[in-house]
Amino acid sequence: MNPLPKSLRDLGLAARQASDRQLMELVGMVDRLPARGAADAVLQPVRARLKHLRPERPLTLARLLFLPLDAVLVGAQDWRPGQRQIPRTAIAPLIPALRAAEPLAFQAAEAALAGRSLRDGQLISELGATLWAAGARGFPAQPPAGWGEAGLPATAFPPIAGICRQLWQHGSAIWTLRLAGGEGPPERALRLAFHTVVPDGPAVVGLVLSALLPHVTQPAQMAATVGGLHSSLSGIAEQVLDSYLVGIKPDLDRPDLAAVAEAAGRFVQVLEDLDRATSRDRPKRAQLLHSLRQAAADACAGRLAAHVDARLMQPLRRLVAAPRVSDTEVEQLESTAIALQSIVQSGRGLRPGGGFDQALAPAIALLEGILPSLPATPARYAAADGLRLLEILAGSAMAARNPR
Repeated sequence: MNPLPKSLRDLGLAARQASDRQLMELVGMVDRLPARGAADAVLQPVRARLKHLRPERPLTLARLLFLPLDAVLVGAQDWRPGQRQIPRTAIAPLIPALRAAEPLAFQAAEAALAGRSLRDGQLISELGATLWAAGARGFPAQPPAGWGEAGLPATAFPPIAGICRQLWQHGSAIWTLRLAGGEGPPERALRLAFHTVVPDGPAVVGLVLSALLPHVTQPAQMAATVGGLHSSLSGIAEQVLDSYLVGIKPDLDRPDLAAVAEAAGRFVQVLEDLDRATSRDRPKRAQLLHSLRQAAADACAGRLAAHVDARLMQPLRRLVAAPRVSDTEVEQLESTAIALQSIVQSGRGLRPGGGFDQALAPAIALLEGILPSLPATPARYAAADGLRLLEILAGSAMAARNPR
């Protein structure tokens, strides 16, 4: 792969160190480029953060086309042949070739995408079905122009072509299950979607599973259900699940506490599902899950240690001392408390008895000491505000023991 220019490497380093606001501004700048090319690699180190920040991204032709494939897209430096992966550098040379092969479908899609974003789920479902089918149909037989310039060897083209065609052929099923991923997805939806995939054989079933597992909260249940659809599928389903396990991580190192809380909660759901699928005959999987659980618990503990004082106790002291306090400031403090409490709950689920019950104790003690002196006036940080914050941190029973 061709190395990035130094200016882009520097920008990539800046992206890793950027605040959430700065990162959103950088994403907007990259999205506005007429030809993203190598600049897209700037976002590679922060893609995990972007999934949780959910910036309003324009729904471009390339983004819609590769949406069913995004779980198998990797940065050029991470791409390894034979791993059910596609380097992101393949996108730039493929788009013109596909556009030339299916001009009507691509022109219609581009016109319909103007002003739309990734939040337009209905449009993605409708327009995507047509575009993904066109992509599978119109895939070039040979490496397109610019393939070599993108740092891709000619020998990489056939396997990449196979991955793209197969996932685009089943793009609608993949997207449907991704939308239902937060619910598992449900077994009935899973069986219905894979009804069209199974006839293509175990290799394609495994590829579709690879594209789906990072987007669902019950990956082990999904693999078990798919593996049970036919006697030939159990082996590939277990293989894909093991590969998925090697690649997942807690990914809680982010400045936004709400995003940390959401990611931690989802990770707990995933690990609970994986734990149910672990048995004595798979000691390596059990050991890996134990390591993942400990790493996630450590990450939760680290976030709490870093933020309970700086993001909760210090702002609380400032609000109590301020002559006037806005509703926005109070709501922000309560949002922080909700996120921290959620992280505590996730930590308890990851490592029972791991000290998470005491994580918020200093803030609760501070608040109980402050409550008797809080005024009733709404202009300042009032007693009602303090009681509401105490209820978030310690529960309604604790708040009831501190009446005003």
